[in-house]
Amino acid sequence: MMQLFIEIGQIFVSTFMLALVMPIFWIVLFLVYLQYRKQATTEEKLYGRTFNRVGRQIFYSLILGIAGGLVASTILVFLGLSLEQIGLYFIWPVALLLLLINPRYLCFSYAGGIVAVLVLFARHILVPLFPVLADNIVIEYLLRVHIPALLVLIGLLHLVEAILIYVGGHWGRSPIYLKKESGEVVGAFSLQRFWPVPLVALLVTVVAQPEIVGVTMPDWWPILEPMLEPGEGRTLQYMLIPVAAGLGYGDIAYSSTPRERTAYSARWLGVYSVVLLLVAVGAEYYPFLVLPGVLFAPVAHELLILYGKREEESKPPRYRKSDEGILLMDVLPGTAASQAGLQQDDVIKAVNGEIPRDNRDLLEKINESYFMVLLEGSRNGETFSNVLKKRTREEADFRASFQSRMRASGSSHSLLRSYVELGMIPVPPPDSPVYLEMRRPDPLARFKRKRKK
Repeated sequence: MMQLFIEIGQIFVSTFMLALVMPIFWIVLFLVYLQYRKQATTEEKLYGRTFNRVGRQIFYSLILGIAGGLVASTILVFLGLSLEQIGLYFIWPVALLLLLINPRYLCFSYAGGIVAVLVLFARHILVPLFPVLADNIVIEYLLRVHIPALLVLIGLLHLVEAILIYVGGHWGRSPIYLKKESGEVVGAFSLQRFWPVPLVALLVTVVAQPEIVGVTMPDWWPILEPMLEPGEGRTLQYMLIPVAAGLGYGDIAYSSTPRERTAYSARWLGVYSVVLLLVAVGAEYYPFLVLPGVLFAPVAHELLILYGKREEESKPPRYRKSDEGILLMDVLPGTAASQAGLQQDDVIKAVNGEIPRDNRDLLEKINESYFMVLLEGSRNGETFSNVLKKRTREEADFRASFQSRMRASGSSHSLLRSYVELGMIPVPPPDSPVYLEMRRPDPLARFKRKRKK
């Protein structure tokens, strides 16, 4: 038995390594790059610099994606799920089409749900009405999809995604000024994470019994039987092949911290995954659970997102103007503010003993100091007193840029970028002219603009 596991392990590892160099994996990686590049561009426009370097974002996503893919592949092979069973050939094209509508729809719960509906339609309506279509190669492969196995794939990938969100969903957070529907501008964090996931999948073929080669598997395997019937004198042979998938997470945190928000999302996504896996396994033995499982996969996922959004909106914003002082919604690492010991959620109440009236006044008072600035405030209910040391070159650059920006029409963009040079981001005033606004994506927007021209 030990020798069997060693042989399977060697084949598994070599196939998994091959998945890392497959073109489909690099296509997924390129899509991840485009999403992180878009985030970096937004930061550049808002703050004049990029907080989250694209290369670093991709590196962390790649490491976690590989770890998640290793776990998912092990379970897929253990259960004996083949490509024909899970319909991966159909899921990816549908997922890419959904990407054109909205990036957050690049999710196997939506694409897999659509494929499962197509399978049910072809199996119970289309082919019975037009039997000749069963000879069509697309319909033939569609009919091979085993819906319980497809649901297992969706549940398993989302369980891996829940773990990835919990571990690193808050990494690469991007502070933004967000305009709510009420018109108030508040501080928030954009949470955008994407993971390219290399996978090892099984391909099953029907061969004559004398032609079968490879490792002889135990009698109890596979746990989920394929729908293929080998016939007399023939048997099924499984082959490990490399494939790839992509996982993504997008959210906005403005009534909770990024860590609290990702932990909340991961917890409920984990519950969704476990329920879907239980329904999928149950559908293998009780066919009446197939349709509820097919509907549960996309509908419950969408309701989960809508409920989470409503839950976040129902609470008061965490990063709004404070009557106690100037609230810092973020402190950038490696900057003067960070080296002075300032932290996220600090409330600055005095600068060199003087009380700042607003964000602009705080910056003016810091600018009036030459080298060391005494900042007093509160942190978690306790008072603190920190010294902000402006480095000589940084001080000169800051004073010159600050004075020129103050003279340049009092631009709020310039004010914000001056704060970024020091390494601190205060919460915005409620009427801040600098903000991002959440809008519903319109896939026909480009076409409409062309028609107007």
